[in-house]
Amino acid sequence: MFDRMHRFRLGVAFTFLLVVASLALASRGSASTAAPVASLTPRETAREWKAVVERHDIQALARTAGCRPLHAVFYAANDWLRLATKLAAQASPCAQYSISVPPLTSDKTRPRPDQAWRIRALGSNFHALAEIHLTAWRKWVQAGNGSWYDAGVEARRRMAAAGYDVGAGDTWALNELSSAVRRGDGTWRADVRDLLRGLFDAGGQLPPVQGVVFVVGLGQRAPSVATYKARMQEWLQDSAFWTDMNAYVSDWSQEVYGDVRSYAVPGTDISARVGPLTDFLEHNGLLAAAGAAVSGTANAFFQRTASPLANAAWQWTGSFGWTLVDGPLMEQYVTAQVYALRHQGAASGRAEDRWGFAWAPRNPGPATKNQFANAAAAVLDRLAAAIRDSAGDDPSDPGALACGPPGQNLWCGGDLDGASLTGSWSQFRSWSQTAIAFTTAPLSVAAGVVSAPITLQPQVDRVPSRPQAPLDVTLATSSPTGAFATSPAGPFAPTLALQLPAGTFSTAQVYYQDTTAGTATITASAPGALSTTQAVTVTGAAAVSLRIDPVSATVPLGQTTAFTAVGIDAFGNPLPSVSAAWSLAVGTPGTVAPAAGPTATFTATGRVGTGAVVATVSTAAGPLTATAAVTVTPPPVARVAAVRYGVRAHRLHVYVTVADARGRRVNDAGVTVFLYRNGKLYARTSGRTARGRMTFDRPASWGVYRSKVKRVAAAGLRWNGKTPPNRFVRPKPVRRHPKRGR
Repeated sequence: MFDRMHRFRLGVAFTFLLVVASLALASRGSASTAAPVASLTPRETAREWKAVVERHDIQALARTAGCRPLHAVFYAANDWLRLATKLAAQASPCAQYSISVPPLTSDKTRPRPDQAWRIRALGSNFHALAEIHLTAWRKWVQAGNGSWYDAGVEARRRMAAAGYDVGAGDTWALNELSSAVRRGDGTWRADVRDLLRGLFDAGGQLPPVQGVVFVVGLGQRAPSVATYKARMQEWLQDSAFWTDMNAYVSDWSQEVYGDVRSYAVPGTDISARVGPLTDFLEHNGLLAAAGAAVSGTANAFFQRTASPLANAAWQWTGSFGWTLVDGPLMEQYVTAQVYALRHQGAASGRAEDRWGFAWAPRNPGPATKNQFANAAAAVLDRLAAAIRDSAGDDPSDPGALACGPPGQNLWCGGDLDGASLTGSWSQFRSWSQTAIAFTTAPLSVAAGVVSAPITLQPQVDRVPSRPQAPLDVTLATSSPTGAFATSPAGPFAPTLALQLPAGTFSTAQVYYQDTTAGTATITASAPGALSTTQAVTVTGAAAVSLRIDPVSATVPLGQTTAFTAVGIDAFGNPLPSVSAAWSLAVGTPGTVAPAAGPTATFTATGRVGTGAVVATVSTAAGPLTATAAVTVTPPPVARVAAVRYGVRAHRLHVYVTVADARGRRVNDAGVTVFLYRNGKLYARTSGRTARGRMTFDRPASWGVYRSKVKRVAAAGLRWNGKTPPNRFVRPKPVRRHPKRGR
């Protein structure tokens, strides 16, 4: 039996060698040729494929203890047989490998024949995926060939005819769900559900089988992920959609085509890189889990099927992320992704890992075909080894063996000038709550006047959103006289209830009116949503009366007081910026300036007495006039509170204290003092008070001292002309005679 099987497989290998040799003609030239080929190196792949097939004849792979299970899905735009062969050459004994095969270029509704068996021949854990090209089948439906469900059934029939065996583990892979499905545009979600139902049950004509769905994503270095996250949250709440996905899909393969520039940051080790890398690779599942009960159906589905499709596509500047780097750095990058995926799987408590890679080699030059093919082969070898080695059980750091032997990080490094870590994907670890947002700028409105429309909208992270349930919104204001209405004609009420419907980008317009000038805070709230506030500035209406602030003032001679014209509107709101003409009532002692403006200054001059400041404002209804009484009084009194003396170092120090009528010391007052000794003028000096005291000193000769204050000048004060009694005695020293001797 073994000899017959061995001869059969050798014959198959020989036939395959002839086939792939003919394919070499199609693969000549650039590796980025549009025509898909099974291998960029047909002869080398044929030899390695044969060796792997023979090895599996001798010893089939089996799960071993301490090996972490993996269900790996690979998308291959090209070079699929070499990918499968390289993976099989270093296969993990506890992994299942599924490799997609592109449809025929001439008709993308037809699976490529004579390929599935070649992948299955690599071992019982290798399976072929028939790529179901969504755009091609959409055209098939639009051409009137049948419904979306019929398309799925027909695709299954064509798969079977092309040699795909679901009983042996082959299945289908839908490529790819567009952003229109994520957004819920038109009938896209319903159409996809029907197509997947047909792919699953094959119309009862073939055995039912769940398959793979590749899902288009967003670039890792996108300037903003807010809109993407908002649409994802809405999608994750579509429980009916995810219920169907759970029935039809085995692997939900989100395309997370990363950017080497967001990984290979000089000066950072793998511990710093793996967090942002994991956030991007696993963002789908992380967000579904963060939604808790809100995204419960989707989360349960993702727990079973989430299979991030990481990036081994080399060398690209778009479509497959950014991987325009040399081969050694690409080897480091794919290894680090394997580590991050393995580590997250273990950290999240999954019994089995589910993830895969996209493989799409592209030679942008200047490498020759052979140079590029050899370098791409090295990337594949590294990917295969990383997957195999990372399965080793290392509870302290799951997946770290992908990077090398324990404690040796040989394969999770690499630097690229200008690279920087991308932290924006950490947002997907938390669920963003819907908020009721104001989309119009804060308004300013006159008292009693209806505002311009104020627009409300449900948002997630400042992005318009479609709530899954209607939002019952209540509007309120901090102003006791504020009111809302849905029409500028009213009726207005202090609070307003309205509803934002579910499932649509809805807005609502309201109007605001208030009679109290100032700043009002309006609040929009709804159960289950974040409330939002906005300020409304209410200005006064036209003035109907006038007053002056202050209404009266007492002004000492030489002093000033400012007066302000304040208009009063019909609602009693003060209007402090009214410009008035200023004058004085007849006989008022003083002056007022300027002649016009919102504020004027009265200066008390000439004499004491009474009078009035007058303000006049012209309006369409006639002049408005107001007066403020003024009383001009003598300036307050300054007095010399004390004159004191002291002797230090043979100097006489004189201290003159100046205070006002209330006993408060007066600073910066000018003081002139005459100092008498024994009744004669001894010194004359002038100075200014500091902390209410002016000081000076003179030689401390013996005698009787007395001071006379001649002048005190202090701003706004009038000296009473008095010097308090003061006197200081410096005794004459006593001369001592020496004692006479006996």
